[in-house]
Amino acid sequence: MIRASFAHAFADLRDPAFRRMAFIGAGFSLALLFVLYALLIQIFTSFDDEVFTFSDGTRMDRLGSFFSVVSLATMLLLSVFLMAPAASLFTGLHLNAVADTIEAQHYPQLAQPAVPDMQKLWLDSIRYFVLVFVLNLFSFMGFAILGLLWGIILFWALNGWLLSREYSTMICERRADQAMIKAFLRQHRRSLVLTGTAFAILLSVPILNLIMPVIGVAAFTHLIHRLPMHQPEGAV
Repeated sequence: MIRASFAHAFADLRDPAFRRMAFIGAGFSLALLFVLYALLIQIFTSFDDEVFTFSDGTRMDRLGSFFSVVSLATMLLLSVFLMAPAASLFTGLHLNAVADTIEAQHYPQLAQPAVPDMQKLWLDSIRYFVLVFVLNLFSFMGFAILGLLWGIILFWALNGWLLSREYSTMICERRADQAMIKAFLRQHRRSLVLTGTAFAILLSVPILNLIMPVIGVAAFTHLIHRLPMHQPEGAV
């Protein structure tokens, strides 16, 4: 079911409306990546201004150096790690629009979703983003302690859990109350986390990861509508 959800999501790129959403989403993702890269530079250079001095002598001390070839190549390399928090912040920008497109195309029998509370959506998105960004900074220590292989496994597992929680909750909130959502997340924890882990792995692929937030929303939308959502015990 997880493989099928991603297969359906990638197949949706054949639809012009969804393909347009993917291109718009890639633009958002690239903008978020630039912002996170600049934030990461600011954080690390505040401790050691040599951290972002590149092999060709380029220093990140002026705007032009930020857009140098070496700097942009470094940003693409760091997107392996930065696209997870970017995907988290993406939910506030684009999640409902993508989910609307998928549901209109594949699930027209569904009733109209609840009108999103944009303030809550943005606050939730920012809260998840801060959590993902901070935990990912700490997860970098895992590479020093565990080595590359176990470090990347930890990184994927952590982001898989965090992103599955965020995407599943926000998509479910369109059509279910909090009691039903909690029961759903508990009942299907394994499928949702494995889907989130697959999502995190694909977010680690440079260039492809620019469209992955859109693909991720589509995959989770397909998955959630294929999993049963029962009324929790004791609910009226």
